Amino acid sequence: MSEHLKFVGRRMELEQKKKALAIQCDGLIKSLRDALDPLEAIENLRMDAIAEWSFDLAGKYDAYRDTLVELRKIKDILGR
Repeated sequence: MSEHLKFVGRRMELEQKKKALAIQCDGLIKSLRDALDPLEAIENLRMDAIAEWSFDLAGKYDAYRDTLVELRKIKDILGR
């Protein structure tokens, strides 16, 4: 397989990964917004879920940023 095709395939994999991570981040953000109801009393908030979703979102966001960096490198290599 040529090097060019290898990078094109890797770019496609990373594009799919980027989309999946973006969808997951969007879902976590919506869950957090819903759970962090400003009209709800503090003692009624689901703090365990909020903490878990926040931690998960941070990890997914880091993976998303890393994926963007990899995509930029491949695009530079491919000249696109």
